[in-house]
Amino acid sequence: MGEWRQSFLTIAVGGVGALIASLIHMPMALLAGPAIAVSLAGLWGAPMDIAPRLRDAAFLVMGLSIGSMVSPESFAAMMRWPVAFGLLAALTIVTPFAGRSLVPRILPFERHESFLAAAPGHLGLVIALADSLSLSLTRPMVLASIRLMSLTLLVPLGATLAGMEIGFGLPGSAAVTPLGWIAIQIAIALAIAPLLRRIKLPAPTLIAGITVAATTHLGGWTAGGLPGWGAQGALILMGSLIGGRFTGMSWRELQGSLLAGGVIVLLTCGLAAIAALPAAYLSGLPLLDVLLGFSPGGLETMIILGAALGADPTFVAAAHLFRLMVLAVVLMLYATRVANSAALKSNGQDAAPRAD
Repeated sequence: MGEWRQSFLTIAVGGVGALIASLIHMPMALLAGPAIAVSLAGLWGAPMDIAPRLRDAAFLVMGLSIGSMVSPESFAAMMRWPVAFGLLAALTIVTPFAGRSLVPRILPFERHESFLAAAPGHLGLVIALADSLSLSLTRPMVLASIRLMSLTLLVPLGATLAGMEIGFGLPGSAAVTPLGWIAIQIAIALAIAPLLRRIKLPAPTLIAGITVAATTHLGGWTAGGLPGWGAQGALILMGSLIGGRFTGMSWRELQGSLLAGGVIVLLTCGLAAIAALPAAYLSGLPLLDVLLGFSPGGLETMIILGAALGADPTFVAAAHLFRLMVLAVVLMLYATRVANSAALKSNGQDAAPRAD
């Protein structure tokens, strides 16, 4: 099947999922519905995927929509970020080591595999390290998909149970940005995105859209947001992307990893919540913002959920980018340590002679 036909099939399935989720009043129906529908279709063997250009277009539209929500208060709060980021760094370091210690006691996981399974992000790097350690390459992808899907469904549900009003999608804008300015924003974001990609920044198109829209709004050059159909349509596509992670996965693989996925979700989210409480208290930042910034979900997904829940998108985005930078260092140092240890053992130098 051609790339674009496959994309349109995926979007159609996602659209049906969004419609059904809206009819039953599911929180964040335009994101959660497509994620569920596309994941089920993928598990049943349907070729669910989105063409890279279409995916980037959705990221760009989402970025422009979220960037238009940034307010001057976001920058006033930046003075309080360092305290929260200090605790976030500690959380990022502790989480995989906690997994390394606790997970093997519950599941038949080897210590190195447990460390990588508990890493809150950087799936590509995790898979590369798993390959270098001769571990399963499928399991990290399955566990990451379960974690992302769990947060996509449970965060809006939890917010609803907590008494927050959660709509079907992103909050609507009172006014629409003039089409001329939208075109200018798109052109600038498309010019910036390759530069962000070159410096290895995650989700460069999304971050470029947020940056450009936030700058033009805070500078007073534009007002309002994108037309509602554009932002909500991109949200359906984003949900379809999340569900597409399960394409090529069998029901047997999913069932065999559900328990492990649940344990990893409870461990990583529990640690994030424990760290978020003192971080919010000490920094004076809203607890919701800190919880979403500390959550072990995907960068794009958590930014979108943050915007839908009324959290500060600049803090949520910055927190996840910071977490990924710290995690990259932690993973590389751990891999270096393991490689050096293996080299010493292969040379018979892993332990000094002991005198009896």
